Amino acid sequence: MSLTETTLWSGTIRNRFSMLALCVFLGACASLDSDRNEVDDAGSATGQIVNPDPWELFNRDVYAFNVDFDKAIGTPVARTYVKYIPAPVRRGVTNFYNNLWEPNSIINALLQGKVHKAASSTVRFAINSTVGILGLFDVAVKLDVPRPEEDLGQTLAVWGVKDGPYLMLPFLGPPNVRDATSMAIEWWNTDLVPLLFDGTEWVVVGGIRLVDARASVLGLEEALQFQVDPYVFLRESYRQSRLVQINDGAAPPEAEEDPFEDALFGE
Repeated sequence: MSLTETTLWSGTIRNRFSMLALCVFLGACASLDSDRNEVDDAGSATGQIVNPDPWELFNRDVYAFNVDFDKAIGTPVARTYVKYIPAPVRRGVTNFYNNLWEPNSIINALLQGKVHKAASSTVRFAINSTVGILGLFDVAVKLDVPRPEEDLGQTLAVWGVKDGPYLMLPFLGPPNVRDATSMAIEWWNTDLVPLLFDGTEWVVVGGIRLVDARASVLGLEEALQFQVDPYVFLRESYRQSRLVQINDGAAPPEAEEDPFEDALFGE
C-alpha cells in the first residue's frame, strides 16, 4: 500500500469513527430527552429531579475495575516515572503534549466565538513550537501569554447541547455522554498525536502521554480513600470542574439545584 493510499485509508477510518461516535451521541441524547420528558411529566407535580446517573450500577462496576487496574499498574508506573525521570524532563514532556493540544483549543475557541482565546492559543503555539523547541519549553508563559484550554465538549455545551448521563469509561475515568463523544471525535480529527505519529511511534508517544497524565494526579487515590463514597465524590468533582471550565472559570450564571447534593453529603 502506497503512502497516499495509507493516508487516505487512515483519514477514512477516522471520519467513519467520528460519524459513529456522533451517531451514538445523538442516539443517547434522543433517548435521554425521551426519558426526561417522561419523568418531567410524571414528576413535575412533586418537583422531582431527573436522575443524571441512570447508569450508576454499570458505572460503579467500571469504577471498581479502574481502581483495581490503577492499583496494579497505573499508580506503580506513574510513581516509577516520577522517581527516575528528573522534574525538568517531566515538565518538558508535559509542555510537549500541551503544545500539541493548542490547535484543538484554537478551533474550539473560534467555534465558541472566543476570538481572544483563539489568538492567545495561536501565539502560544507559534512561540513554543519554534523558540520553545517543539513545545518542550513553555516560553509563552514567561511572556505572560495565558493558556486557554478549550475542547469540543465545552463548545457543544456553549451551543446548548446537554451533558447527558454521567458515564464512567474504562481506563479513562469520568466524562458524560457529550464529553465522551467529543473526546472520540477530537482524538481522530484534531488531536495531533494520532495525526503525526503512526505505528510504533504512536504507541510509544501515546503511552508516555498516559503515564505523564497519571503522574500529574498522583495523590488523588489518597484523597479518595478518605471519602465516604469515592465514586460519588469523583462524580460530583468532575461535574463541578466541567461547569467551571464551560463558564470560563466562573460559577454558572444561574444557580441550579444540584441533583447530586444529597448523595454527596450522605443525606
